Amino acid sequence: MFQLTRSVTWQALERLRDKTANDRIRDYFTNDPQRFEKMSLRVGGLFLDYSKHQVSDEVLAKLIELADHSALVQRRAQMFSGDIINVTENRPVLHTALRHLGDEPVYVDGEDVMPEITRTREQIKLFSEAVRSGEWKGYNGQRIKDVVNIGIGGSDLGPNMAVRALLKYRHPELHFHFVSNVDGTHIQKVLSRLDPATTLFIVSTKTFSTQETLLNAKTARRWFLENAGEDADVGAHFIAASTNRKAAMEFGIREENVFEFWAWVGGRYSMWSSIGLP
Repeated sequence: MFQLTRSVTWQALERLRDKTANDRIRDYFTNDPQRFEKMSLRVGGLFLDYSKHQVSDEVLAKLIELADHSALVQRRAQMFSGDIINVTENRPVLHTALRHLGDEPVYVDGEDVMPEITRTREQIKLFSEAVRSGEWKGYNGQRIKDVVNIGIGGSDLGPNMAVRALLKYRHPELHFHFVSNVDGTHIQKVLSRLDPATTLFIVSTKTFSTQETLLNAKTARRWFLENAGEDADVGAHFIAASTNRKAAMEFGIREENVFEFWAWVGGRYSMWSSIGLP
């Protein structure tokens, strides 16, 4: 970033910022009746209109020049091809593969990861359909009515946002709750409204070692055991989204109910993985 801000193009943009600081957007439209057509586009069902921003043709040209100077296209290609661009953790950044619906392979360390992704997608689909249809039963044969997602950060924010945004499309008999606060008051407030026989918990943690998430998960399991089933019944009411299958199974989750995702999926981009189960 230091080199970028020292570049000739960046410095030109700084001068343009000062030059256009008092420009009025309506004057842009007066001087260029085609501005809206030139500065808007529709791609993949999304409409982008940047004509109402304080951006002149000259500024836009310099921004594109800056992108070229930054090797944006080449860096994007590196990400899509699975190159190690997360230099801090020495790993690829391939959440894009989770959204890939084509037949082309996507390689990580020489291995095509798309078959794994496809299998997990199918696992998620079958599980979700079983819960919605009532085929998935709790320990005493009742259908699930409440789903509690236990996670923190990217394991909470993405699915929480999606559930809120798509609330009108949810199954009428399913209700969703999110627990991320390590303060025990939060989870106790949620649990006080629920029936353990009809509640399903999703423990969302990449490593299955996140302290805040595990604390809440253990609280939920203890509540379940004290108010309903036995240890053998935990598997009907707890599932996991995690890379650590062994730890999830030790918690009491059945192996087939551990929904994997991968180390090359960053937390904030993980909603397209099994973290998006809710």
